[in-house]
Amino acid sequence: MTSTPRPLATLLRQLICVIYFIGGIVGLYVLLPRLGLFTSSLLAITLFALMVFQNIVAIYGSILFWKNQIKGGQWLYWLSWTSVPVFTATMISYHSIIGLGVVPLMRLEPGNYGMDIVFRFGYAGALKWFPTLDIFQLGINLVPLLFIAIISQLININAHIDNN
Repeated sequence: MTSTPRPLATLLRQLICVIYFIGGIVGLYVLLPRLGLFTSSLLAITLFALMVFQNIVAIYGSILFWKNQIKGGQWLYWLSWTSVPVFTATMISYHSIIGLGVVPLMRLEPGNYGMDIVFRFGYAGALKWFPTLDIFQLGINLVPLLFIAIISQLININAHIDNN
């Protein structure tokens, strides 16, 4: 007896795929014209290549997962973990919002303590090393956390269907 995926599972899988696919396309559209800014050192080229690689994984993983291939879901699962932390400081700054981001952000700069909520659709990413000239902020991107939970369930559902 074979099982068929539930309509809600299919809808959630396709929604995640569309969000990551659009985010990856926008990310490449934003990053590739800026290649000239990152040719100053091997470290800068490496950081640029990592950001481009994230977007390629988003595009290719979403195509595979749209086709209901577990490997694409696994790629998006691990990509989601790279999009959870958001932090900026004078020594290092990192954030990666591919597709959709909702980030409660805590500012810890002298004279500017407070909370903000950042909403982003498309792409925003940075990986900078000393000196960054950024203010001190900490945050968590909530959307990839939700995607991690959903993707892990969808992968388990697909594995269960494949085993029957």
